[in-house]
Amino acid sequence: MSTTTIKQPSIQRLFLQLIEKDNLQHAYLFDGKTGTGKKETALWIAQSLFCQNFSDGPCGECHTCQRIASHQHPDVIELEPEGLSIKIGQVRGLKQEFTRSGMEGRKKLVMVKDVEKMTTQAANSLLKFLEEPDGDIVVILMTTAKHRLLPTILSRVQLIHFPQLSKEHRMQALEEAGLSKERAAVLSQLTSDTEQALELSENENLTALIDAVWKWYMALSKKDDQAFVYVHTDIMPLVKEKAEYHRVLDLFLVILQDILNTQLSKNYSVGYMKYQTRIQEEAERLSAVTLADLMDIILTGKKYLDSNVAAQGVFEMSALKMLAAMKRSL
Repeated sequence: MSTTTIKQPSIQRLFLQLIEKDNLQHAYLFDGKTGTGKKETALWIAQSLFCQNFSDGPCGECHTCQRIASHQHPDVIELEPEGLSIKIGQVRGLKQEFTRSGMEGRKKLVMVKDVEKMTTQAANSLLKFLEEPDGDIVVILMTTAKHRLLPTILSRVQLIHFPQLSKEHRMQALEEAGLSKERAAVLSQLTSDTEQALELSENENLTALIDAVWKWYMALSKKDDQAFVYVHTDIMPLVKEKAEYHRVLDLFLVILQDILNTQLSKNYSVGYMKYQTRIQEEAERLSAVTLADLMDIILTGKKYLDSNVAAQGVFEMSALKMLAAMKRSL
């Protein structure tokens, strides 16, 4: 049996029952955050429908399963945005595929990624097909923002919600992909998207940035006025673009969340695993009020970054405010 997707086993079991009973609906909408397994599940369903050795799921090893996994099966059609949107020409081309019988069988499966990015014309064109399906076709639409879809499209699909994966599950996936336990722990808290976490892990500056943010926090914790200067000397040389500026504050939030959750539970698995002992000491030392003040300062800093305020100014302002909060704490 294939293990193409293990992210959402309950959803996988549901579709296994539907496939075995030949009771699949015409169109589904997979809704959930990035990294929750929507695409993997769609591919698993495709393998289940076309597998040459199907038995309690696709084998994952036959020629058909391998072609689907490598996106080369002619009866499994995948559509995603070209640039920033899915355009009407793409949907028209898709509808032409609908009018043909399956090249290797009577079935076709169509999966559309980021369907919320369809232009209005493309969405209306897709709607016409959903209203008048032709042939043995299963359509799987995928979205991270179902509120942006036309109500008429929502009314013609069966909604399947993909819940966010647990931190433990994300950590396991990252470790299985080859990351160290310490790196997986930080990244599983930095983002809920496993694919994005793996991309971040390839960033040469990431390890240095993780350590730099920890040292920045420690300077603030010790009420060291040099924490203000540290922004210029150690943080700014490691970041060059807006996403990286946000990452600095997100990493700082991971530290604060580690401290807060350690206060709430002795069994909490921290993101900054390398500094677990010191985090425990901080959890015993800092009050909930101080932690709330620090988090508010960081979240306010993120809003300033969104408003295109210069990153160094945001970090320095945040450092001064956090120093004041730390000095008030005792």
